[in-house]
Amino acid sequence: MNVPEVVEEPMGWDALPGLFPEFPEPGRWLEMLERHAALLAAAAPRVRVTSTPPGEWVRRHYAESLELLRILLGRSRCESLADVGSGGGFPGLVIAAVRPECEVHLVEPLRKRASLLEEIAAALGLTNVTVHAQRAEEAGRGPLRDSCAVVTARAVAPLAELLEYTSPLARPRGLLALAKGSAAEAELGEATAAARALGCSFRGLVAMRPEISVNVSVALFEKAGPTPERYPRRPGMPGKRPISGKS
Repeated sequence: MNVPEVVEEPMGWDALPGLFPEFPEPGRWLEMLERHAALLAAAAPRVRVTSTPPGEWVRRHYAESLELLRILLGRSRCESLADVGSGGGFPGLVIAAVRPECEVHLVEPLRKRASLLEEIAAALGLTNVTVHAQRAEEAGRGPLRDSCAVVTARAVAPLAELLEYTSPLARPRGLLALAKGSAAEAELGEATAAARALGCSFRGLVAMRPEISVNVSVALFEKAGPTPERYPRRPGMPGKRPISGKS
């Protein structure tokens, strides 16, 4: 039996305040997010950060980032956050705009993208943002190790690999919030050994509201204590040899 494809309607900027009434000062952050989008569009000829058509940006990038934050705020004060593989700033820069009291670290290995993130943060006056132009494995061995209340990532890698990129940045009792698509449940089964090795406990797979996305969920993990000394391994190893029961 063929399952009909669900087509999501385009979303306009004016829909966001109504979808997220719990976020104060919508006039402030909505204007900031629109300017963020304009700056990304202007930079597109020199720095490619997304393959999503511009007509889908509000839903796919901004609404989904805000929904991830909404899910987070029911579980964490989110006073400090690291966003791994931030790209154009989703969700990290969006969260920084909505939550100016949150200290946000954007970890982006590609120098051009990292420089663009710095430019946009400066243009938006976001003094709560620090950009780290380095691989996640390097960040996990530096000052960010075991430091952040929340770590996010979106469309970066399969969970077994992604846990090694993200968990070293979370402080003990910190939360990982990892946006995943329709393969999330299968990836969870394959990530059991990685979660155990990294001291992370699975706390649930929370689906985004259907008006935001029909196939994106947020996988939540809590980190028990300091990162085991062995992790993260050297750059490239999490992707080449994801942690498994045989690792």
